Amino acid sequence: MLEQHSSTISVKSRSLGPCLICNNSAVGINFGVPTCAPCKAFFRRNAVKKAGFVCRLNGDCPVLHEFRRMCNCCRLAKCFRVGMQKCLILSDAEKLARKELVEQNRQKRTKVEIIKKSPVIQQAIISYTIEKRTKVLSAFDQTLLGNIFNAYERVYARADSGQYSCFPSMEHTTMHIFYNESEIRNRSLVEYFKLIPEFNRLTINDRTTSIRNHFGGLFSLNEAILARSINQKLVASVKNLFGLKICNDILLSMERIHAYTRDPIILKLILIIWSLSMAMNTYNDSTSGDHIYDDTLSLFSSQSIYVELLWRYVESLLPSTKYVVKFFSTFIRDFLYIQTCCFTVNGYMQQKEDEINKMEPLMQSIWPVSKKTEVMSDDDDDIDELLSGE
Repeated sequence: MLEQHSSTISVKSRSLGPCLICNNSAVGINFGVPTCAPCKAFFRRNAVKKAGFVCRLNGDCPVLHEFRRMCNCCRLAKCFRVGMQKCLILSDAEKLARKELVEQNRQKRTKVEIIKKSPVIQQAIISYTIEKRTKVLSAFDQTLLGNIFNAYERVYARADSGQYSCFPSMEHTTMHIFYNESEIRNRSLVEYFKLIPEFNRLTINDRTTSIRNHFGGLFSLNEAILARSINQKLVASVKNLFGLKICNDILLSMERIHAYTRDPIILKLILIIWSLSMAMNTYNDSTSGDHIYDDTLSLFSSQSIYVELLWRYVESLLPSTKYVVKFFSTFIRDFLYIQTCCFTVNGYMQQKEDEINKMEPLMQSIWPVSKKTEVMSDDDDDIDELLSGE
């Protein structure tokens, strides 16, 4: 259990991570955000042009490095959406002035001794960072965050890490084979939730209902943590299985999730919050009472613990409350989009009953069943057994 393992988070310094435009590797902070070199050049060339681009589709084209040149309109729109600033693009006159200033500074440095950075100043910066974090996060908060991080890492370290490195392992054209490949990953995710005390205190019906009701979102978040990038086999498989329209929706939702993967804690914490949610019920076509919770008050109070912890954690990372509010505004927008995508996928899967019946028992149990078969269904047995087992 989390309360039995006290630990602190230790995260090594990381690279800049993915380009926020196309998910390729970022080479630097360009015009305000981490981007790759091609997206930097694209924005510099096109952000100040008076002639606008026109999207040939509906203005929602996925922007990934494999096909980022397909739609300049959506690519430029995404540049502005993630925060690239046109005002940072220098005119020719500004470039010349900057070059002259750099040369003047270089000449000054040859005349004076370079002053090394004082250890006192360095220590002051470190002290400020630590002071801000300890001021916002209590010792209990820091221990709980460390336990969340370590619980997730421990669960996925039990098995060979190679099986989690890349999903899917091949380009799929059959729905049940695609989802069956992810069964081990999803069993491990359930094991992670079983380490959360508040989740474990729920009734077995509420635990089962929670997993089933939020499987699409939980699966998407978990894949983002494990994969860290969107691989071409996944893109091809999703297009083969769901068609171009739903594929575009799924890829756009994945892009939004991957924006949060640079932090080692946030998505692991959001997994818990989402699993304890009542409002995000994706089983919108079900008449079964199996998807109603026994104890909504316990569910709400448990979720509140982790929502407040997420707020304090984000507050400890950002310079002011204004930025915290901005983060949560973006976060809510992104996850409402992801939830909408989950509704779409669930509606599509309700037409694939034959494929669902060919899935492994755990994977069958998390999909919606049609009204004519839901009375006969006992697929919950597998997930009940997994959640009740030690």
